[in-house]
Amino acid sequence: MRTLLLSVLLVLATQAKATNRLQGEKILQVTITESGIITVGRDTVDSENLARYIQERLFKSYLGTGRMYDRIVLSQQTESTPDMVTDVVIREIRQGQQRALTQVSLQKYRNTFDKLDDKKKSKLKKMFPILFQELISQNAAR
Repeated sequence: MRTLLLSVLLVLATQAKATNRLQGEKILQVTITESGIITVGRDTVDSENLARYIQERLFKSYLGTGRMYDRIVLSQQTESTPDMVTDVVIREIRQGQQRALTQVSLQKYRNTFDKLDDKKKSKLKKMFPILFQELISQNAAR
């Protein structure tokens, strides 16, 4: 009976590992609704707290798994979202990326990104490309 139970657990663990490898990219989905409501995954975030939320989400992902999201996707549910709202959201996401970069730099090298030498900067850029990603808004209602 123990052998059967151990075999089942071993098979389940192997399948779980295979599933994790097949999942691919970790994407942080930011959506703007037509009324200007911002959602990140399942969470609703106001524009004032978006930078802090993005920072925490990226850094906690790194602390938890040693790996960060692969990219951020910004989408609009309709074409009628004002450009001003989209610009504010993009600016807040960039600010969150900068804050997360500062946090990671302090964690890994005990110094801010600006004060690191070129070798360490290029290493961080290679390890965490999401922190340097330029955002382009995508329209989800096509």
